[in-house]
Amino acid sequence: MKKQRVVIIGAGLSGLAAAAFLSKAGFQTKIFERTAYIGGRCRSVLYGNSEFGKYPFDVGPIFSGLNVVKLIKERLKEEIAFKIAPVKIHIFCKGKCPITIPPTFSELRKTGLSIFETISLSYRLWRQKQFDAYSYMSSHHDIACFLTKNQFMRNIFNMRAALFHGCLPDDMPGYTFNPKGYGRPFYPLGGMQNIPDTLLNIIKKYDGQIYTTAPVGKILIKNNKAFGVSVHGESVRADFIISSVSIVQTVLKLCKDTKFNSIFLNQIKSYKQGLQASMVFMIVDKAKINVEDGNVLYVYLPPYDLNKTMHQLFKGIYPDEPPFGVFLTRGNKAFRPATLLFYTPKGETNKQRLIQEAERLVEKAALFIPKFTSSILWKKTVTSLDYPHEIGFKSCVLPVAESKGYKKMPFKLPVKNLFNVGSSVLPAGGGTVQAVKSGLECAEFICSLSRE
Repeated sequence: MKKQRVVIIGAGLSGLAAAAFLSKAGFQTKIFERTAYIGGRCRSVLYGNSEFGKYPFDVGPIFSGLNVVKLIKERLKEEIAFKIAPVKIHIFCKGKCPITIPPTFSELRKTGLSIFETISLSYRLWRQKQFDAYSYMSSHHDIACFLTKNQFMRNIFNMRAALFHGCLPDDMPGYTFNPKGYGRPFYPLGGMQNIPDTLLNIIKKYDGQIYTTAPVGKILIKNNKAFGVSVHGESVRADFIISSVSIVQTVLKLCKDTKFNSIFLNQIKSYKQGLQASMVFMIVDKAKINVEDGNVLYVYLPPYDLNKTMHQLFKGIYPDEPPFGVFLTRGNKAFRPATLLFYTPKGETNKQRLIQEAERLVEKAALFIPKFTSSILWKKTVTSLDYPHEIGFKSCVLPVAESKGYKKMPFKLPVKNLFNVGSSVLPAGGGTVQAVKSGLECAEFICSLSRE
């Protein structure tokens, strides 16, 4: 019996997950990736020098949730090819004691909450986690304000929308508040690149094919049915097409000659991006800093309203107290890689100004990592302006960010046999786990179609 053919556009996590599932299910799968790399935004790059060594630095997500491992084991029924280690998260605010995630009762008390407020907050958080009790509210910020009057704690609740997604907390829908199905944070030893590499190994194991530096120029459609793609001017036929690039690019560029109804097109055109990130990659001397071993994320939040701070960034303003994070991984006996992440004010085109801001935040990191500045042995700043030509993609965390005005779309597009997976259609909130889940669910749906 002839195998059904599937073409997948893009080798991000969602595309790789779909390809792994379909290859194992007996489909003839081909992935076409425009760059020379796999993994999309989930990618590690070796940086450093001959004196201190080279280390994997993550240019996209810096950690994942354990449920990505669960998905590979339970839905793909394959073992992971990498070791994992937990990630500890410490949140710091000027004038406040650091808080770990999840916080202890005593840490909550140190934020200024009374015993009654601490018990009340703990109960409300339990209700939200177990029953999504407050997800009907309009936004992250509305839930944060309902949960507590304490500004520091409100900032912590808004942190996921702001720092992890680069979005406005008062525009991020309430239903995205709970990171459903994410699991505890972990880091793959050797870098996040291990996740796409594992999926690629599964694809190859079941005879799937991947072509890099092979950009798809057009999705071939006739009588509202997708039947192939054009790559380097040549037609590649397929029974199903899965695009793992942005739905905006899929519809407006790859399907530009196809007529869609105006309601659908207006929805696509309304999609927004989150803020773009800039990174400082560093190698630090273990002997000069006194921090715990393992993988540790330090988060700095402003002493005032984080939501207003994010609005400043979206207006193109550099806040006095911007949120930022410093992630330290294990390294070796002498040195540790460290990554500082901060958001570029919207519309910024001055690279030198971004470098100045990076230097300021490196100095500011010494507030919660004593002697951090003096421990730096090597440093490289990659601004959001550098990302497209140096890394290969824009540094926005969410290429398609949900808002109160719209929800993400289903993976089935209004063209027969054409699907979209990834950031455009992820389960609420985005992230590595949701990316893999998006690809797997689409692949399972295609399998059900083929059985009909």
